Amino acid sequence: MTIVAAADGSALGNPGPAGWGWYVDESTWACGGWPHGTNNQGELTAVLDLLRQTAHTGEPLLVYCDSKYVINSVTKWMAGWKRKGWKKADGKPVLNVEIMKDLDAAMQGRSVRFEWVKGHSGHPLNEAADKLANGAALAYQDGRTPNPGPGFAGAVEAPAVAPQVARPAPEPDDLLGLLSAEPTATETPAAYSFSAEQGRIDPDWVHRMLAQSYWASDRTREVQDAANKASRCYGVYDAAGNQVAFGRVVSDFAAFAWLCDVIVDPGVRGRGVGKLLMSGIVADLEPYRIGRTLLATEDAHELYAKYGWEPLPAPERWMVRQG
Repeated sequence: MTIVAAADGSALGNPGPAGWGWYVDESTWACGGWPHGTNNQGELTAVLDLLRQTAHTGEPLLVYCDSKYVINSVTKWMAGWKRKGWKKADGKPVLNVEIMKDLDAAMQGRSVRFEWVKGHSGHPLNEAADKLANGAALAYQDGRTPNPGPGFAGAVEAPAVAPQVARPAPEPDDLLGLLSAEPTATETPAAYSFSAEQGRIDPDWVHRMLAQSYWASDRTREVQDAANKASRCYGVYDAAGNQVAFGRVVSDFAAFAWLCDVIVDPGVRGRGVGKLLMSGIVADLEPYRIGRTLLATEDAHELYAKYGWEPLPAPERWMVRQG
C-alpha cells in the first residue's frame, strides 16, 4: 500500500527560526526545526525525515510538496550534482549539500513519487504540513521546543536535524536572499501592493536601483527607458505609493517571454516584497499560456525554481549574439 504524505518547511526571516513538518493523518505526523535556518533547509529536511521514518515499511511513498526546488533537486538535479562531485553546472558547491547527500542516501532502494501542489490552495495534506512547519518555526522564535509529534509507527531512525548554517543578510545583488525572504511579524506584504499598471512605474527609481545591480550597472537612463517602453513592466508599491520593487517581461505573449531586471529596494528586503512581485508577475502571465519563459541569473536559481523555472533542457542548442 502506498504511503501518502505532504512535506513542507518554513523560516521566519529566512534565515531565522525555522521549522519542518510532514503529515499523513491525525495520528501520523512529525515536525521539528532549529533556532536558525532557511526555508529551503526546512523543506528539504521535512522530506528527509519522512523518508527516514518510513524506511522500515518497504512501502511506496507519494509525497505532496509545494516546493519545485525540492522536487527538482531530488528527481532532476541530484544525479548531475553527484557526477560533478556535488558541484553545480557553474562549478560552485551545491547549497545545503549535507542535506542533499542524506536525501540521496535515503532515496536508495525506495519507490518514491513526488507531486507538486500549489501552496495555500486548500490541499488538505499540504495545509496540514505547512501548519506544522510554521508552528515549529514559531516555537523556536518564542524559545520553545515544538511537539515532535507521534512520527511513523515503527520508525527506527531519529528525526532528521538540518545543519544550522548561518547566512548573511542579503547584499544588493543577492536576488535569492532578497526574493525568498519571508515577511517579519511586524512588517507583512499587506503593507505593499503589486501592480501591472505601466503608468505607475517610476523611471528614476528603476534606473537608480538597477545601477546598483551586477547586470545593469553600466546601463544608461536612455537605454533603460527604451527597454521599459518596449516591455511589460511590473512594480510593488508601499502604502504611500512609492515604488519598492520592479521587474519587466519582453514577450510576444504567445510563444516566448523573457523575465529580466528583477530588483527590490534594499530598504524593504526581508518583508516578502520580492515574493509579492514574483507571484504577481506569474499570475499576470498565466492567462497567456506562454510556451516558454526564460530568465538569466547568477545567484537565484533556487528562488526561481519555486515559481516553475528550471535549467535549460538542452543548453548546447542555445546561442547568443552580443550587441
